[in-house]
Amino acid sequence: MVSFHCFQDDKCEWRKGLKDFAIQFNEAFGKGYSLSKCLDISTRDSKQPEVLLEASGEKSMVIECKKIVYPHDYYGKHRHFHDFYEYFKDSYVRDLKPVLSQDMYEIGINENTLYQNKKQKFTSISNQIVAHVLQHIDEFHISNQISSLEPIPWCFRRVPENERNDESYKSGLRLSGSAKSLSYQFETLAEAEEEIAKELAKHLSNTDIKFKDYANCLKILVIEICGDILSIPAPEVIVEIIENATIPSSVDQIWLADPQNEVESIITYHQVV
Repeated sequence: MVSFHCFQDDKCEWRKGLKDFAIQFNEAFGKGYSLSKCLDISTRDSKQPEVLLEASGEKSMVIECKKIVYPHDYYGKHRHFHDFYEYFKDSYVRDLKPVLSQDMYEIGINENTLYQNKKQKFTSISNQIVAHVLQHIDEFHISNQISSLEPIPWCFRRVPENERNDESYKSGLRLSGSAKSLSYQFETLAEAEEEIAKELAKHLSNTDIKFKDYANCLKILVIEICGDILSIPAPEVIVEIIENATIPSSVDQIWLADPQNEVESIITYHQVV
């Protein structure tokens, strides 16, 4: 996995990942860099990198972090997806949870259909789904799954044991979106590669401007790829796009963020250039 699936609401790039990057960089190269200043906050009269790091006996380091989101409207739609979950959870906790045994359940919905419904409809949609499950609760207790096409395509089920990867999945409710078809995936991958390359070129140009006052520093660009995993090219393709880009001489190194566990904010970083 190389793409971030969920958004991170924290606006501080240091807390969101660059602190972990610094730790991994220090471990890899035996350095002792630590945060000196958040430049994009402390210096507002010109475009600045995210952070300045210092280490005894080493040249200073500046880091810029850039996100490439594909599709471009991904996060807006994904937030819509999460908003629905909050509405459904309210209905689930109020009416459905009391009649179910303590276990792990999942509500799966058709994302494309959901996007066609405004947020104001989420309460009604959630209540209708819960009401349907309650009306067929005996059937659900036998099959551990129930679905319908109304008011939008959905499926409510008990999560099988082999799909629970840690202790956190012993009980509760989780949300799942229906996957896009393989034909959709193959049709969009070429377009995705082109769009990601274009976005990377823009970010490299902007980063060049931000690094202009830091000629004597080690200048690092960290790239985060964000979006629907089925729409994002394979990691080796992403690396190839970066390697083939026109990289300004001001950029000393480029690292690619690789989220291992977004829930636990576990991210590893790989040097590409």
